[in-house]
Amino acid sequence: MSGGRETPAALLARVNESPFYRLIGFEVVEVGEGMARVRMPFREDLLQFQGAVHGGAVFSIADAAVAVALLTLAEQGEEAVTIEGKLNYLAKVTQGDLEAIGRVVHHGRSVALGDTEVFRSDGKLCAKGLMTYTLIRR
Repeated sequence: MSGGRETPAALLARVNESPFYRLIGFEVVEVGEGMARVRMPFREDLLQFQGAVHGGAVFSIADAAVAVALLTLAEQGEEAVTIEGKLNYLAKVTQGDLEAIGRVVHHGRSVALGDTEVFRSDGKLCAKGLMTYTLIRR
């Protein structure tokens, strides 16, 4: 990639080694310019007391998809930190893996915006959101 950006392979390797991603079970399976696809396997320990995947886990994968999509556009030394997220939950998840797709909508000098969709394993959209990040250049 140009301008000191990480290659897609290097980015995948780096983010998939994240301690939080490993804890939750995230795997970034695809990246492209301004886009990322993240998979989270279904695990019973992610269920809340009513038997559905906890909304916090769904929010986490939604946020991760946009954050990684943003990293595909980042120059060397640029970091993105979530400052706001809005997620509409549309269907509960009681079984099957989740997949989130994040896309960068705006990448400015200090703020970035992305949209995200989270799908159940049956293909049904279970969450739709918008994430905002502050950009920090070291």
